[in-house]
Amino acid sequence: MNDAFPPSDLATSAPVSQDEKMMAAVAHGLTFFEGGLFGPLILYFVKKDESDFVAFHALQSLYFGLAFFGITLVTCGLGAVLLVIPYMVFEGIATLKAYEGEWYELPIVGRMAREKHPGV
Repeated sequence: MNDAFPPSDLATSAPVSQDEKMMAAVAHGLTFFEGGLFGPLILYFVKKDESDFVAFHALQSLYFGLAFFGITLVTCGLGAVLLVIPYMVFEGIATLKAYEGEWYELPIVGRMAREKHPGV
């Protein structure tokens, strides 16, 4: 993880509210119900201009879900069988970290989400 993350202007801005923490946790938690594609996508577009924290967590959850889905397709399902447990564990950790107000990055996609969302 980049030592400068979160950026100093975000770190010194208003603290993350309880509502933001909850929405960020929901973005990750939806993975357990719908696979992490549509819920995070909707939350990202609804909150991207309001909360960098929620947008970051929703975007990385979406990317993680898309990566898992892509691996599943490419491997004709074998990837899903092998990776479902690590996928759920990482999303579970991200859910808890988001609820605690941390700028936790998921492997590989966390950096991509940070680079994609202009506010982060």
